[in-house]
Amino acid sequence: MPKKPSTQDAQIILQLYDLRREPVMRAARKFMVLEFWPPTYDEFKAVLTGYSTDQNAYLRQALTYWDMAAAMVLSGAINEDLFFATNGEPYFLWAKFCDYIPQARKDFANPEFVLNLEKLAQRPKARQRVKVLQARIAARRAQAVTAARS
Repeated sequence: MPKKPSTQDAQIILQLYDLRREPVMRAARKFMVLEFWPPTYDEFKAVLTGYSTDQNAYLRQALTYWDMAAAMVLSGAINEDLFFATNGEPYFLWAKFCDYIPQARKDFANPEFVLNLEKLAQRPKARQRVKVLQARIAARRAQAVTAARS
């Protein structure tokens, strides 16, 4: 049986929240959640390899931030149920970009790229959330394609 969330777990969750409010992190999150909708792996890769761009920095900052938080959950440093109840964004980002990650790992010879985020998103409780998010993301992408054709 998993341990009951502690006051320390709650404190860490609040610290993670505070870090999300930092101005550059807010810009990174805005880009990743609202602005960056690559329809193909090549467009994802272009940002991933655009090392001197703000977009590249935003991508790396947001994904590695949530990968770090996922590592804390997976290692038991943060109660998983409390993390799940208080965070949706890591699951959203995984759902949004998971199709591109295996190829990115191959292209950059980095099999551990956002591996903790993937493991967290594959946990039993998270699978249903990711599935629902993927359906919403697919609908959003379809709307974007329709709007672009108009």
